[in-house]
Amino acid sequence: MNHMEPITTIQPLACKAAATSVAGVAAGCLAPALAPAVLCTAMVFIDFATAVALGRRLRRAGRGAEGKLSSARFGRVVATLGRIYGALALAALARFCVVPPDSAFDPVGCVAGAVCFWQLLSILENESTCSDARWARVARRFLIDKARRHLQ
Repeated sequence: MNHMEPITTIQPLACKAAATSVAGVAAGCLAPALAPAVLCTAMVFIDFATAVALGRRLRRAGRGAEGKLSSARFGRVVATLGRIYGALALAALARFCVVPPDSAFDPVGCVAGAVCFWQLLSILENESTCSDARWARVARRFLIDKARRHLQ
């Protein structure tokens, strides 16, 4: 009699080796984005803190803002971070797959620089809105007044 055993399970060691290999390749590709991701995260949280402070200033000025932390606002922060991390991951993969190794172009640095510039402008807008400081009066000529956004 010929007994053939059906294959019912995948060998655990083979699965572990494959998963480790895939994780190693992914970590190697995404490693250049780790430090910029930390910097971008810090900038987003500073922007969030200045937005909360703006809400408090607007409330003290009697303009009807809440000035409190809310889950909806924090949800927007998490969504923003997700988009930033996605952009950094794509830039890291582009650096690995598309950009020649001897090139001076760094897509991860470009994405991180754009995000930091965007967050810095937002921080300055938050700090200059509803402020009597001289620098804020000058800055408001060039920056957006965020009072309307906080009152919506």
